[in-house]
Amino acid sequence: MMNDKEFEELILKCYRGRTVAILGYQEHEGRQRAGFLKKHGIDVVIGLRLGDEYWEQAERDGFTVLPVWEAAEQAQVAQVW
Repeated sequence: MMNDKEFEELILKCYRGRTVAILGYQEHEGRQRAGFLKKHGIDVVIGLRLGDEYWEQAERDGFTVLPVWEAAEQAQVAQVW
């Protein structure tokens, strides 16, 4: 069984060179995962509904934010939070 560090390394290896769409950006879920990936050099876009309360926060955190379907179309991997 993998420990947390090994699991994180596997995720980064799989995502390297790909764009990941994080669909959802709540405080302890999508936001945390997006920050982890970005910190490790993974290209991340955030997908939210127009008018979502987290849209501006994601932009302030330095992410490109798009409507959900556009973010999913730009990415090779999508994660729903």
